[in-house]
Amino acid sequence: MNNINFVPEDGKDVQDDDLVAVYGEQETETDDIAELSGNRKDFKPWHHPVKQIVRSRQWAKLTKKLIYDRPEGAPRVLRYFTLPGADLLDVRVLADICQPKDVKIEYFGFDAGNATSGKDPTLEDTATHADGTSTTAESALRQAGRITSDAVILPDRLEDIALPESQAAIQLSHRTTFDVINIYACDHLAYCPKGRTNNTFDALRALLRHQMRATTPWLLFVTTRVAPGLLGQPGIVFQDAITQNLRIPDSKFGPALANCLEADEAKLAAELASVWSTHDARFLRLYSIGLGKFLLQFFHAQPNLPANVELASAYAYRVHGANPDMLALAFRITPDTLRVFEPNVGGAAVIPGLEPTRASYVATQARKLQDLDEALDTKEDIRAEAVSGTKNLLQSANYSITAWCNWISNHEYRPMKIE
Repeated sequence: MNNINFVPEDGKDVQDDDLVAVYGEQETETDDIAELSGNRKDFKPWHHPVKQIVRSRQWAKLTKKLIYDRPEGAPRVLRYFTLPGADLLDVRVLADICQPKDVKIEYFGFDAGNATSGKDPTLEDTATHADGTSTTAESALRQAGRITSDAVILPDRLEDIALPESQAAIQLSHRTTFDVINIYACDHLAYCPKGRTNNTFDALRALLRHQMRATTPWLLFVTTRVAPGLLGQPGIVFQDAITQNLRIPDSKFGPALANCLEADEAKLAAELASVWSTHDARFLRLYSIGLGKFLLQFFHAQPNLPANVELASAYAYRVHGANPDMLALAFRITPDTLRVFEPNVGGAAVIPGLEPTRASYVATQARKLQDLDEALDTKEDIRAEAVSGTKNLLQSANYSITAWCNWISNHEYRPMKIE
């Protein structure tokens, strides 16, 4: 894929899953020695090394910075919203970077695989295994002192939180704001599970409303499948948010957007339609900007509780086709100081027009979107880091590394030779 480069990391503004999507039919290793050893061989799509780059260079790196930037005396707890797999791999990775600061993880999330109704068989990534895998993983983390006693995963769907009277929404309302929210939109943001009336994007909105009470910076990780044919309702919202900013005279957003899309600014409005309908690097960047613009628009619509939204990291990789169709985006959201307006004639409050300026920064960052497939193929250090990190995680979860190497070597879509 052209125009998506893996650039070196050199600070806050530079790039330092998800997704549980299908890389191909899963193969089960039946090696007798592995069977006798008791090591597991039920490998899943998220055991591919590409996912480890997201875990380590996006989730772990940005979370570490969030923790280390806290003022002295801050609570030693990381409040984490997640949709974990049975092995709790994301929690394990974050626990490792929290440990040096003696920070424990208080996670809260949903396990669709254990939902009592409307179970979606395509979401096996969140299912608790019959052998008690998730229970074992949680017990190990708890015994090691890595998680708090309040860490809990509930048997509901993420989309249920968009229904105010649902058990999932009520349980969420009892929680304080989160330091990190990690959403796996494995299908796409417009996806509506069977038996539900709300989609994943509705659930994201519910989480944003929950986070309006936040007073300190927090992180939003969104990993989602993207394609022109999957835009749906979120795509309409993203397009409208971008168009509204382009209508503002003398805005910095227009030039930044044109530069990101390698387009003529004078013809930008007309060219956007073509970009939205063509699955290439420019489409992936525009989608990233659209989600960032939506987030900025949401928080700047709150006159007393606005917040800045920065695109901190953007990755893309292949799952279903020849071009990258999965985005892993990380946003840093920093609440502004509470605004208190004095009474005035007419009652109209003058709100600073910061959104277009902040949106231009999102567009600048989107230009740095990185192709992880290219990184694995061409960057030996990135490849070695991804393979080593995956091995360590799988060993901690009692997987057979020999069987895993064979699984990767014979992968239907993305084979890798592992030494």
